[in-house]
Amino acid sequence: MLRRILVGDNERVLVIRNRRFEAVLGPGSYWILTLVGEVQLEYHNVREGAFTSEWTNYIATERPDVVAAHFTLVDTTDVQVAVVRLDDKVSRVIGPASRVLFWRGPMTVTAEVIDVRSEPEVPARLLAPLARLGRESLATFTVIDEGRRGLLYLDGRLVREIPAGAYGFWNVVVSARVEVLETRLQTLEAPGQEILTKDKVTVRVNVSAVYEVTDAVQARSRVKDAGDHLYRTLQIAVRQTLGRRTLDEVLAEKADIDEAVSAEVRREMEAYGVRVGEIALKDIILPGDIREILNQVVTAEKQAQANLIRRREETAATPSLLNTARLMEDNPLLVRMKELETLEKIAGKVEKITVVGGLDGLLERTVTLRNQ
Repeated sequence: MLRRILVGDNERVLVIRNRRFEAVLGPGSYWILTLVGEVQLEYHNVREGAFTSEWTNYIATERPDVVAAHFTLVDTTDVQVAVVRLDDKVSRVIGPASRVLFWRGPMTVTAEVIDVRSEPEVPARLLAPLARLGRESLATFTVIDEGRRGLLYLDGRLVREIPAGAYGFWNVVVSARVEVLETRLQTLEAPGQEILTKDKVTVRVNVSAVYEVTDAVQARSRVKDAGDHLYRTLQIAVRQTLGRRTLDEVLAEKADIDEAVSAEVRREMEAYGVRVGEIALKDIILPGDIREILNQVVTAEKQAQANLIRRREETAATPSLLNTARLMEDNPLLVRMKELETLEKIAGKVEKITVVGGLDGLLERTVTLRNQ
């Protein structure tokens, strides 16, 4: 018996007779003899691009004539990927050890085959189109901001340092990983370290440091965490430096202690690609009883200084007072002017004054009050 088959412009039909591939029918009308043997028909939409069938491998390997007439073959080895473009637009990425047939016809199919072992980095021109594919891109993407550096590891081995920018790496065949390190200035705080001074006084010290990574490769390959190592180095240096000084020396030579700590820490961290800037002992916190004693000492010292200054001023003023007294003894008018000055000072401290007996009486009463 005959069976009529209609194939549209965007269709292709595989004819399978007695479970064996027979032909691919293009657009048109066909009559198929179905009396002899079992006939199966597979309809495919060529607009989908890829040919998906259990007959793909057979046609690709056994029927080169059919491939040449109807398909574009994309074949990759164990270390290759293929970036497929449909009508010059990136459509998909084919992984290693794959064989895919694409229909010829309404769309132009091209493929770029890349050896990912020798070229593990995605070309810059493919970053944007592959990023749109997401997981199907078979690549890992990363962006390194300005002021940072990236370290590229391939199969666990550090390969090189990469500057700021956008990058992509194939995640098949080779395992790619990017670690990002901050290279701008950073501040590290080491709070609350208790240290025993030379005279057996426990003090609590807060330390801060400014640092930057100058060699990302050294900072990552020679030490697990540069910031954590700097933290421990600061603590050890401060403990050793303050432990060799008494409490009085610690309080009196704070700037010198900073320089001593800085020199030791800088020498240690330079070997790991880290430049340490300013280091400061922010706070030196004393125990409560020691702090109270020091406050009493400071108060006594300041009181003694005030008494000394007062005595010096009194001693310096004595010759002047003596000269004034001699002048007033020989000059009654000067005495009267001094009395008026005194009266003016008193009047400035009260709201109302009642004068009885004239100016002489007021002066006499004023003197009397002062004598009392």
